[in-house]
Amino acid sequence: MIFFSMIFLSNNINSWWLVQNFFFFFFFFMYFKLPMFNYFLNISYLFGMDMFSYLMFMLSIWVISLVYIASITLKFKYYYYFNMLMYIFIFIFFFCFFVDNFLMFYIFYEINLIPIIILIYGWGYQYERFSAGFYLFIYMVFFSLPFFVCLLNLNFNYFMFMYYLDYLSLMSLFYYLFLMFIFMVKMPLFMFHIWLPKAHVEAPISGSMILAGIMLKLGGFGIYRVLMLVFKYNLKFNFYFISLCLLGMFYLSLICFLQSDLKILIAYSSVIHMGLVIIGLLTLNGWGYSGALLLMFAHGLCSSGLFCLANICYMRFKSRSMFMNKGLINIFPFLSFWWFLLCSSNMSFPPSLNLFGEIFLLISLMIWLDFLYIFYLLILILMFLYSLYLYLYTQYGKLYLSMNYLFNIFLNEYLLLFLHWLPLNLIFLIMEFYI
Repeated sequence: MIFFSMIFLSNNINSWWLVQNFFFFFFFFMYFKLPMFNYFLNISYLFGMDMFSYLMFMLSIWVISLVYIASITLKFKYYYYFNMLMYIFIFIFFFCFFVDNFLMFYIFYEINLIPIIILIYGWGYQYERFSAGFYLFIYMVFFSLPFFVCLLNLNFNYFMFMYYLDYLSLMSLFYYLFLMFIFMVKMPLFMFHIWLPKAHVEAPISGSMILAGIMLKLGGFGIYRVLMLVFKYNLKFNFYFISLCLLGMFYLSLICFLQSDLKILIAYSSVIHMGLVIIGLLTLNGWGYSGALLLMFAHGLCSSGLFCLANICYMRFKSRSMFMNKGLINIFPFLSFWWFLLCSSNMSFPPSLNLFGEIFLLISLMIWLDFLYIFYLLILILMFLYSLYLYLYTQYGKLYLSMNYLFNIFLNEYLLLFLHWLPLNLIFLIMEFYI
């Protein structure tokens, strides 16, 4: 009731910070009720949760809270509609992560396309945002319709609930492909990732934060839920998906060195990290599940923070080109410090949560097939190198003379970066309770 009562405050422009503080309060309220064990809790006819879904919803609340700080320039531009979109996002994510019926999960899984497309169309920067929204819509709908037919059959024939799954030996190969591909396209899997860089480039900072911080995690959460349902086919075909992920991550890591747009480079980095999550889930062991959960949580904070840094530079240079965003350490040394912290977290430097997630995923891959760790380590080296390339190319070099040197960095922008970095590097202190 408190949540819905906040909707009426959105009519007043002075309620911007009040609504944001409410989301922070909501996050800390959920934190003190965090489940300590990974078993199903509070199961009813419609809802249920485990630690995986609870942590993902907590991440959603935290990212939405940070969206308000990042979008302060929208305070006087359609603020009522922006607030309503954020409420809709929270409502949809709540149902996506906590509903226990597959058909209900599918409905809210697909409905979240509507607010993100509205966000891209309404607050995007360029005319190409319409083609980016079209790409996003076509990719999702094309793979969702076969999945919808599959779920109708499952619910009518087996009365399936997400928390009471059993092995189905009669399932066909087409069911397996339909159930897996709708989630892999959302993550996205290599070769189905074209929509992601386009959506990130044309989306406002709020859209990029929600896409990278939350929406990609819905795909991993869906794979986590359907793995046991298609367990027999997973044993047969996981090798091909894992091989495709390794090949795609290697290829995209090399592509990152050729990018000159900050947002595209960070978007390709998101695809690579989500490839690691897919590998961890498909290895079907506890190390892989724990590593996927850690890396999804870490990526939601790290990638969102990098997009915020790219937006801060865009507000000063009016360009995302790395050829113009150079020499920042000479004029914004403290901002360069935050570039270093978030790029180092993207490189998986200790004590960031990325490091623990990637170590867990490495162990899970070695348990599954030992010689693949060579390719995994090669990809980690390339990830380190393109993150270093991103940092060095933007912080050093000759300054772009046409930039606005008087447009200083605001305190709320430093606060935004700090609130991304702090949980990313301090969660390891309490990690033993949840892994």
